[in-house]
Amino acid sequence: MELFGVILPEKDRLSATVGDILRGKGGIPLYLSMIGLVVGFYAIAAIFVKGHAHTINTNNLVPWGLQISTYVYFALLSTGCTFVNFFGHVFFEEKYRPFASRIIFVGIITAVAAFFSLATEMGRIDRMYMFLVSPNPTSPMFWMAVWYTCYLIVITMEYINIQRKRHSHRVMWGAFFTAVITHSTLGSLLGTVSSRVYYYSALMPIYFLFIAFLTGCALTTIIAAHTVKRMNLDATYHLSPFVTLLKVGLGLALLITFWRTTIGLTGHLPGSEVFSLTLINSFVFGIVVVIIVPYLLLKMGKGANWLMFVGIFIMATQLKARNDLVVGAFKIPVFRVYDMPEVVHYTPSIYENLVVVASTSLVAMLYIIFNRTGVFDPRPDKEVN
Repeated sequence: MELFGVILPEKDRLSATVGDILRGKGGIPLYLSMIGLVVGFYAIAAIFVKGHAHTINTNNLVPWGLQISTYVYFALLSTGCTFVNFFGHVFFEEKYRPFASRIIFVGIITAVAAFFSLATEMGRIDRMYMFLVSPNPTSPMFWMAVWYTCYLIVITMEYINIQRKRHSHRVMWGAFFTAVITHSTLGSLLGTVSSRVYYYSALMPIYFLFIAFLTGCALTTIIAAHTVKRMNLDATYHLSPFVTLLKVGLGLALLITFWRTTIGLTGHLPGSEVFSLTLINSFVFGIVVVIIVPYLLLKMGKGANWLMFVGIFIMATQLKARNDLVVGAFKIPVFRVYDMPEVVHYTPSIYENLVVVASTSLVAMLYIIFNRTGVFDPRPDKEVN
């Protein structure tokens, strides 16, 4: 079914999918995502009804927790999907074509999931209209909101063009540059916080873009590998671009992580001891587990199932890495006063963990339903005017 050339879920297949769900034939991934969404919505309702003080483990010493980490994680996933879409069209057009609409669609829904997680941390989301009536152009957060809105509009246009068989290079380039501006601005939001040495760096906007590319490559590799299996495509031919991009992403992540850690260790500003405090975790987990191990795993196999495993491994470790980044800045208090701990510890509550489950389940359920209802299936190559 189409609307102005944009493919919508087929009515018959949508009814069949609902029927399969009711008969217990929906598949484990779909049922897990539905359960995760229900449980996650319960946790989010509890956060709004009971309040942050009774559900969230953030406080005056650690104001940003897992909800902000989840927002950053999904925002970077969305950026990564846009990057892969761009490089896929530019360098691997024939190999990439079967996955284009899927990947840009996931870029849209991960951007929505990012805001979904952020909204659970904001408290009074009903007062967001204040952003419009009292803007603050001197704040990176103001520009983050502006560019995020532009980004969602442009990638939606890119998705519509791909679905209508009218792929526009102008829109593709626009999506790429808007993604760069939007999420480097997100990096600057942290990088300009001079009171937190763990954040404060001109490298932070670049760090966000490189990590976005890596996580986006991991997610799109999973999507491509699953599609190859489902459509019986040539795995070696169609998955080779994703393996190449994944290796590039791992190399960029290694470069930026190494220099960010090295510069932090050699700094002498108040609070820079946080880099020494987290050195073992930064090296063993942040470099060895997150970057070197996935590279070695890529050398061990190239099959669709193996690449899905590698992609899932990278995405899981990157979620922890993003939480380490966001929370790590608050380990050393800015002001040392009576009865304040030397090192601040933070453990997410069950409600915060369920926000992650809800955001992940939202993305998974939407993709599975749209995939099963034929939205991404090949159509005759005709332009829609």
